[in-house]
Amino acid sequence: MTNSKTEIQELEKLLISEDLEELNNLSGNFNIFNALKLQNNEIRHSNFLAWLLSPFETHKLGDYFLKEFLKSAIRDYSLNEKISVPLRDIVFYNLDDTEIKREYKNIDLLLISRQRKFVCIIENKIWTGEHDCQLEKYAGIVFSEFKDYKKLYIYLSPTNASNSQLMERKCNGTNDNVYYIPMNYVQVHDVIEKTLRFKSKVINSDVKIFIEHYNNMLERNIMGQTSEEIITLCRKIYRENKDAIDLIIENNNIKADIYDVLLEIISENSNWLLQTSNSNWIRFIPQNDNLENLKFAKKDWVDADNILIIEINNAKNSVIMDIVIRQSEIGFEKQYQILYEMAKDKFGYNKSPKKDTYMHVKSFPLISVIDYNNITLLGHDELKDFLKNKIYNSGILEDFSQFTKELNSKIN
Repeated sequence: MTNSKTEIQELEKLLISEDLEELNNLSGNFNIFNALKLQNNEIRHSNFLAWLLSPFETHKLGDYFLKEFLKSAIRDYSLNEKISVPLRDIVFYNLDDTEIKREYKNIDLLLISRQRKFVCIIENKIWTGEHDCQLEKYAGIVFSEFKDYKKLYIYLSPTNASNSQLMERKCNGTNDNVYYIPMNYVQVHDVIEKTLRFKSKVINSDVKIFIEHYNNMLERNIMGQTSEEIITLCRKIYRENKDAIDLIIENNNIKADIYDVLLEIISENSNWLLQTSNSNWIRFIPQNDNLENLKFAKKDWVDADNILIIEINNAKNSVIMDIVIRQSEIGFEKQYQILYEMAKDKFGYNKSPKKDTYMHVKSFPLISVIDYNNITLLGHDELKDFLKNKIYNSGILEDFSQFTKELNSKIN
């Protein structure tokens, strides 16, 4: 067993490290967006982008940023016949009349040029995914209200690859497919860099600083870029204080910290049944038809008999959500074998380190330590919204429901 006095000495050594103080100096530069805790707030990002995209705003850029933004989105898809607006049109369009609507019928950003009969949807996601067939619904709105307009659809998120495939969706109310262009915040950052480089003379100093702060925040919080000086210093600090830092990581139980928030989310949904919980894990099941048929698990592991459950648990540097198959009661070997084979074919699985106890058949990362540290700065409601979006958009609940229906049909 590690000597606790030695551990305390290692932690104290880290606390008084001059390198750690220097790191604080390097990483603590003031940024208005971080100071206001806006870096992970989707609405605030959309508001700022709406301001930059609007030709009428106080930045005095006219349609320059708007056109550069659209050119960046289209450039890898300009010759694709599924995109109705070619790059050359954007280059030669005068888009000075473009109106930027925020949250029009829940569309994040809607760009309308009546002069050019051009409309563009921008769906903006910061660390969340689409839900409730949003993209199909928004395309249907644009189709019905702007029938004779050229249309462009953009799906903006931190991690979308600019060379990835177009996102095919069925337009609501029609038999037509629409195609959303995947765009990422690296592209947004690069467009801002270009704007600052070529248009700095028309931007007043206060506005320029504001835009620079936004771009620096993108680098640090959204794109994850860190200067070489900071990276080198971090490596030096870790090398010289490895035991203390590993001890901090080992004892950083973010699951315990978000336990009440997760219970709140689960209890608010009448379609979910909480099975059991403590400060280390939460186990629940979504309501489903014929769940009684699946009650053949051993009861000595947990005070419930559902063979299938969803479990929220700690992993290294994150919290994850799993579909879990439990060990069955004696006499249900046939049913358990059917379940085992179905899970193996559909999901793959990971055996528990506890021999013959349970299997994880699908895992989904819920929140990382980095996300947790950023989002908790914003407050309880923001953390709750983040976790709800992750749970709802994980696909696990739908997979669970479908899987139990298929299982019921085979064991009946």
